[in-house]
Amino acid sequence: MKKILVLVLALVLALGCCAALAEEVDWHACEGSELMVYVGCDEEHGAAVVKAFAEKTGIKTSYIRLSGNDCYTRILEERENPQADIWYGGTWDPYIAAANDGLLYAYEDCQHAPYKSENYGIGEPNWFGIYSGYIGFICDMDALEEAGVEAPQSWEDLAKPEYEGMIVMANPGATGTGVMTASILFQLYGEEKALDLISRIDPNVVTYVKTGSGTSAMVSTGEAAIGVGFLHTGLMYIEEGYDNIELIAPVEGTGYEVGGTAIIDGCKHLEEAKLFIQFAMTPECQEIGQTVGALQFLTVEGAQDPESAQALVGTKLIDYDSVWTGANKNHIIEAWTSAINADKIQPKD
Repeated sequence: MKKILVLVLALVLALGCCAALAEEVDWHACEGSELMVYVGCDEEHGAAVVKAFAEKTGIKTSYIRLSGNDCYTRILEERENPQADIWYGGTWDPYIAAANDGLLYAYEDCQHAPYKSENYGIGEPNWFGIYSGYIGFICDMDALEEAGVEAPQSWEDLAKPEYEGMIVMANPGATGTGVMTASILFQLYGEEKALDLISRIDPNVVTYVKTGSGTSAMVSTGEAAIGVGFLHTGLMYIEEGYDNIELIAPVEGTGYEVGGTAIIDGCKHLEEAKLFIQFAMTPECQEIGQTVGALQFLTVEGAQDPESAQALVGTKLIDYDSVWTGANKNHIIEAWTSAINADKIQPKD
């Protein structure tokens, strides 16, 4: 009984803290001004958050959708004259690289509700964790059954000749999803064995897509039987009625992401950008994603995870080193590119 009372009290305090923090923010302090956002997550998610922020603050807010790595590259190229104020969404590895390169503003005095896990806050004050998800296999069970093969259960399984022409993966040169997938293999097997496995998987790959969500999208349209990507993107299709899709976490274990948001250093609208970060760290904002099919776990106390995400609880995770990945991103991309047939890389727009 005492444990129950303690848990209830903790929840009440967390919710009270969220409400108090929200009340302290003057959301209309910059009404009538402007803000530009680079969106690194799915466009529907980013667009919904941008719209909600604009309605809440009266700030005219625009966005450009880019992949996570392309956000990083553009911010790096524009560092002398930033063309955006906020980077919203996308996995943590490019954020870590951007912070290492001095591209992100250190928002030291941002006040927000406590994180549910201390790992969600490892980027502060340079970037802030807003959601979390796991890499795995999104499988079209009907297509696999028709081909007379079982669904893969391990990373090693992806190299089996029976999956020739069935797999789609993300391009690390364009997506944070791709970098993270390659890094998981590097961390599981060591670089030499990982590159050997990547080269053996390559004959089975139809294409390396330019967006992380593109892997599950191609499975949903029947263009591939197995997509390697974030499992929550597969959950979206299952919720939409794709009962042929099954999600599988590799038995060796997998890595997890923390999706981020950050203020771009040297941006033109700093006070507006601070308001955006304050909004992104509220339960109100974090729960917007699930209204448009973004079904990740959420990071701050008081934010309710999507009900369907509970299916992923208990996934076997490795001790994924995101800091190492961020610091070695360029090497990972170069090594991966040398191990695959580059003609299969989907062209960027």
